[in-house]
Amino acid sequence: MDRDERLARKLERLARAQREASERMADAQARMDKKFERLRERLLQQDDFMSNAQARIIDAALGLLDEDGLNELSMRKLAVRLHMQAPAIYWHFKSKEQLIDYMAEAMLQKEFRTLAARRDDEAWQDWLVDVCQRLREVMLSHRDGARVVAGAHLFPAVTLMKLFEASMESLTSAGVELQRANLIITTAVHFVFGNVIEQQSAPSLEQIRQVQDGELMKGFPHMHEVIQKFFAGERSNYDKFEEALRLIIGYPDVQG
Repeated sequence: MDRDERLARKLERLARAQREASERMADAQARMDKKFERLRERLLQQDDFMSNAQARIIDAALGLLDEDGLNELSMRKLAVRLHMQAPAIYWHFKSKEQLIDYMAEAMLQKEFRTLAARRDDEAWQDWLVDVCQRLREVMLSHRDGARVVAGAHLFPAVTLMKLFEASMESLTSAGVELQRANLIITTAVHFVFGNVIEQQSAPSLEQIRQVQDGELMKGFPHMHEVIQKFFAGERSNYDKFEEALRLIIGYPDVQG
């Protein structure tokens, strides 16, 4: 066996040993991560929803959301605001996405913690309109609130699920067929999400004026008329939210 062949075999053994060591380290890291995740879950389950530390972090995150918007919200900025190290935040929330889910749940719980189905003497249409208006106000209470709530996962944002359940009970108890009730509720809630997302991302009045006064509007006479009426003081679509919602809820049955 010549020198080059001996060297090649040694290098191969070294590479194999390195791979095996890396695999053992990866397995050990995975076991450690799993152990800490179980510990984290046990600690969090000691409270109904969140610990005092989590509540403090969420309050600070909502403050940053109002100041900078969702796109600029970061764990680094949050750590600075709280005078904490970033790893301390990750102990309570394993990712920014999970933190946003908890922010959504905190927003929803303030309004819907004790949500009950409609009373027997209450029209389901009036009950659903009221719930949708309250959901809209929740999202409008924070900058980019609609994006936070609309993008939340069903856990930990379980209050959104409770809202749907109470809505289904309210409609089916009034005689609405289950699948029909689901279609009505889903459509109404999606309208609320879209309405608030559009409102929170709408152009400024100055931007609208620039478009109105520009050459672009000459090709869009109907839009030009709508904008003119808006600046003349007529109500906008946002102001007609309840009218639009009742139009959706009261629309004739869809066949098929």
